[in-house]
Amino acid sequence: MSVSGLDDFNSRIKRINSARNTSYFDPELGMNIPKRVSHETIRRTAKAKRPSFKAFGLSVVIGAGAVIVAQVLRLRGLGLTEPGNAALFVDLLLALLIVLTVTGGLRYRLLRYRVAQALGVVAVLGLGHNLMWYYPDQMAVIYSADYVQSVRDTTEPGLPVLQDVTINL
Repeated sequence: MSVSGLDDFNSRIKRINSARNTSYFDPELGMNIPKRVSHETIRRTAKAKRPSFKAFGLSVVIGAGAVIVAQVLRLRGLGLTEPGNAALFVDLLLALLIVLTVTGGLRYRLLRYRVAQALGVVAVLGLGHNLMWYYPDQMAVIYSADYVQSVRDTTEPGLPVLQDVTINL
């Protein structure tokens, strides 16, 4: 190694070990990366990653909305108006695809959010018919008047329904 090469090497080592040198440039990321991170920064980051009730509630709404959209797609797009196992399977499959599509770009892919989305799906499947009892005109616009009437003929308001079986509480 030449003298100038050794001087360049020693000056680089001096710059790296300098107290003023707090970051290094990563050419792959194209940004400065801090060398030392304070405990306060770590604590702030850990607090930011805590699950919130708002995110959990939004996940429930995403799951519930996915079932409603899946039912509309099944009724209007596929023409399956008869209740039964086939309709339930199609609703669940479409709801799963919708949930995965919507949450694919969001931060709601963790297990706790997936559980909340499943809770929203189950809530609408079991209690969604109550919307047709309380808001028949609005639901007729979303689904169809015939479907709303058939649901009102086969269910009772305020009670959960599982696979066309009303559960009396």
